[in-house]
Amino acid sequence: MIDAPDSEARESITRAAVRLFAKNGVETTMRDIVEEAGISLGAINYHFGSKLGLAYEVYEDVAWQACEQRRLAYEALEVESGSKPVPADKIFRALIKPYLEGDEDRRKLLIYILQQQRLAKLKLARDLGIKHFDQIARKTIEMLRRSYPHLTARDVAWRYNLALAAVVWVVSDCGPDNRLKLISDGEADASDRDQLMTYTIDFIVGAFERGSDI
Repeated sequence: MIDAPDSEARESITRAAVRLFAKNGVETTMRDIVEEAGISLGAINYHFGSKLGLAYEVYEDVAWQACEQRRLAYEALEVESGSKPVPADKIFRALIKPYLEGDEDRRKLLIYILQQQRLAKLKLARDLGIKHFDQIARKTIEMLRRSYPHLTARDVAWRYNLALAAVVWVVSDCGPDNRLKLISDGEADASDRDQLMTYTIDFIVGAFERGSDI
């Protein structure tokens, strides 16, 4: 075990926790984190209090950064569009980017958090959903309502929710051996980020451009 200054120890623990939580979720043990970080159990308890305290801090940082990235992107899009609605393809590109870019472990952990939030299996994920994701969801729906005034509030809410489900599904399996590549005999490949983004956005925008039949 290493005896590092507080800032270095905290960073080592956080990096190890992100990697392991992204890989194993809540099944990650304190022993796993200790071995991965090369830090004593006492150091983890000193900095975070418990595994739950560590998980909450790591999960919240990942969730906050993704939502902040979207918030800033939305602000830039609204400035760019001026008095006009922001095109839906740009809204969804900004929404999807955190699931596809940046550090791979943080990307995977972000997807895990969202899955757990939607499956209602992890209270921590539900809490973060209320604190961070729900605010961005409301902003996204607000922007989409401006982009599609022919749709009712209910139409937009449903289509946003279904669109997000599609996004989470596809970004959850976009590694080199993704199932889409397998079942299409290589014709479609979710590991190709440009291909994934293009087809996903085209699918979602098509759903929003359709009129209301209900």
